[in-house]
Amino acid sequence: MKQMISKIFFVILISILCSQNLSAQFAVEFNEVKGTLNSTDKFKSGFGRYDGYEITLYKGEAVNFVVYSDKFQPRLAFVSQKGEVYKQSNGDQNNVASLIASVPEEGEWILYVAGDSTASGSYTFQYAFASANSISLSADADFCSRIKFIAEHAKAYFLLFENSFDSQQPFVKLEGSLDTFLDEDGSYNSVLYEGNNIKEAEKIVRELSNNISKCLGKSWQKKTSQWIGEEDYKVKTELFSVSEEKPREVKVNLLDLKNSRQKFTGDYKVVLTIFRKN
Repeated sequence: MKQMISKIFFVILISILCSQNLSAQFAVEFNEVKGTLNSTDKFKSGFGRYDGYEITLYKGEAVNFVVYSDKFQPRLAFVSQKGEVYKQSNGDQNNVASLIASVPEEGEWILYVAGDSTASGSYTFQYAFASANSISLSADADFCSRIKFIAEHAKAYFLLFENSFDSQQPFVKLEGSLDTFLDEDGSYNSVLYEGNNIKEAEKIVRELSNNISKCLGKSWQKKTSQWIGEEDYKVKTELFSVSEEKPREVKVNLLDLKNSRQKFTGDYKVVLTIFRKN
């Protein structure tokens, strides 16, 4: 199988991340590669022109691969170390192909990015990995475990937060959440208060902020902002941020909606938002 590949890139050894850093509670990774298909790449009849990416994976890990190009319609094939196609993208359209899977066995896996016989041009290949213990969270997990789990998945823009290969996997929510959702901007959002009692809203913000500080640790920096005007409402924020290769932020926003022209359940709203900064 490997002899068929014209290009092999060692994408990431998530196994090193998981096996050597046993103190890490969760482990999620995301990376991006810019590639090109052209006439010098290998071609196989019935398959097309392709590039190959070699990846070392452990049993139980989750993977999410996405490729897109404005030059050709790409396809993906996930192949085991035995040379067998384990999974491939289906229903590809709009110059995007994707697949998500749980890894059934440890070994050197290959991900093919392919096009038809005339495919030529640049593409962007994105891939997310989650260690076996980072795919799901037990229903009785405590607050800190939930915050760390969500913040870890922010590294990969929550691509593996809702696993399509396991439709029974519950969406991770915080206790007391009135509404929880992933926004179009790639952020996790949890509404924790809606009402008219400013003192109750401020109490929830203080408790959230104190608990988050204890959970995230000293590597996360905290910053408090006072009331700032946003469109037709006001907001003040408790911001936690970590400066690293994949910077992320956790925000506890208190919204004053009294003068907003939009209709809300109450005058005040507390929203927790977790996201990765680009």
